[in-house]
Amino acid sequence: MLLVLPTAVLGGLLWRQLEEDHQTLMAAAPGDTADAARRLLDALEHRVRDLVDREGLRPFYHYKKSYFPPGTIGSDLAFVPSPLATGPAPEGIQAWFTYSFGSRGVPDTEIFAGGRDRDPAWPDRHAALESATVALALHDRGENWFSRIARLGAVRVDLLPLPVAAVNASQEQDIDCMRSELHALKELQDESQDVQVFSFHLRFYREEDGTPRVVASRRVIIESNKRLRGMPSCFENLAWGMHQVQGFFIDPDWLFARLPATLANQVLDPSQEFVAAGTGPSGAQLLGGRSKHQAGAVGAEIRPVKELGLETYAPEDENFGRMRVMVDTGDLEARFRSQTLHFLGLAAMLVFSLGTGLALLLRSVRRDLEAAQRTENFVAAVTHELRTPLSAIRMHGEMLQDGWVKDDSKRQEYYRRIVRETDRLETLVERVLEKSRLSTGDARPEPGDLNEIVEGLGPALLGTGTEQPARDVVFDLAPDLPETLIVPDGVRSIVTNLVENARKYAPVREDVPGAEPIRVVTLRVDGEPALEVRDRGPGIPREEHAHIFDAFYRVGNETTRTSKGTGLGLHLVALHCRAMGARIQALDREGGGTVFRVTFRRAGGEERLTQAS
Repeated sequence: MLLVLPTAVLGGLLWRQLEEDHQTLMAAAPGDTADAARRLLDALEHRVRDLVDREGLRPFYHYKKSYFPPGTIGSDLAFVPSPLATGPAPEGIQAWFTYSFGSRGVPDTEIFAGGRDRDPAWPDRHAALESATVALALHDRGENWFSRIARLGAVRVDLLPLPVAAVNASQEQDIDCMRSELHALKELQDESQDVQVFSFHLRFYREEDGTPRVVASRRVIIESNKRLRGMPSCFENLAWGMHQVQGFFIDPDWLFARLPATLANQVLDPSQEFVAAGTGPSGAQLLGGRSKHQAGAVGAEIRPVKELGLETYAPEDENFGRMRVMVDTGDLEARFRSQTLHFLGLAAMLVFSLGTGLALLLRSVRRDLEAAQRTENFVAAVTHELRTPLSAIRMHGEMLQDGWVKDDSKRQEYYRRIVRETDRLETLVERVLEKSRLSTGDARPEPGDLNEIVEGLGPALLGTGTEQPARDVVFDLAPDLPETLIVPDGVRSIVTNLVENARKYAPVREDVPGAEPIRVVTLRVDGEPALEVRDRGPGIPREEHAHIFDAFYRVGNETTRTSKGTGLGLHLVALHCRAMGARIQALDREGGGTVFRVTFRRAGGEERLTQAS
């Protein structure tokens, strides 16, 4: 009931909401379509205007294969390749053009490929664009003066140094000729020239074969400068002024198909579809592969030629490239029918939730079982560790109590064994208490000498001063370690536990000649002080690396294991490292064995970190 009843209520509420939403969508479809068409048109207009504005910022002298940039004239004329010739061309631009009329009345044209001249198809395209440029020039010259003035638009006046204007306006193709007259230009460096650059005007027309053309053109006018009369022939033409038309061809397929389709994906809702017109003379075609011109479809029309303000030569050209934003109410109905099935998703979600919960529960149970197994191992180990010393203490104590030992030396040996076993019990209790203290306490590491603390453990680990001192541990301490953030008792516990762990699982056999002892090493690792305990034991399997620092974890089963221990040694090492902000790693040793590495923090590292942040 707790699952079915809420699901049924939620399903009923969802069904009612879906039905209301469907009715709202059906009523709002015509208005939403008109709004979507306006958004698409605004986005299209913004992209086209942005393209035209960016091109309008180009100086007039870019419309040459190479030009002389503004600057002081030196010992030579340094010409720079024009970006219109080298590219890359912005998206949507087919090519740039320029034309002017000479004294013979024949248009002098030039086409710039924008880096596309390496395309094998460019020669044919160049010929078509050059022919279109000549036709455009002859058309504009044949118009009345009123039409030409209306096409001028806003004007921008660029003030250029007179030599820069003279060189870039020169029709001379021989650069050596201009360089030979360099001395004449140097005399004009302090004079300037006004260059009138009109804004771009957009127009659309179709050629006789039906090929559509979208052209942006502007006029560049430099008034005559009497100061240049009498100059060398290389620059004489500027003395009579310059009148040039510059512009670029916009790709109709980009403007009427690709760009609107891209923008439609950004501004239209999923229920709306963009229908674009083809750019060829054959008429409109549908993008998307399926027709929306069917009963029940509503839509809004966009006429980009007219609404973008492009000039046309014929009234019918205003309808070229018509596109639509369509909403098929049949799609809305199908969408509504599919949404009615969503309540089944609630059941699927419920099943998924139950399955996920069960999986998480099983995972939690598995973790608990593993923890229980480790606890059981610990209990078994502690039982063994407690029974052994207690049995030895009891046995030796009863023997002493009953007077079985008459020899004083033997009696002293039993006393020593009782003390040794008592120490063993005390160590076990201290480790359990130490785990509890480290798990709940808050250690505060302070700067200290790592070598001094490690070296001070030598007598305890080697049994210096006893009858049989150990020779299975050697110390190799780096002399130049910096001060380290440490807790002295924590370092002692780390070294002691790591050495005892090595002695337990990788004992050094004194009967084997050349057996390598356990090494306690201090060193620098990436500039940080570090401590390593290295042994030549059998190593630790890779799959056990992730668990060896867990509490009570030991490889194998306590009931069958021969080595003594409780599974707390390495766990205490990890707790001490965490308390000091150090990092513990178990690494495979080259040549066999294991390296336990503890990397500490240098004293003063916290201050440097604060200053750096």
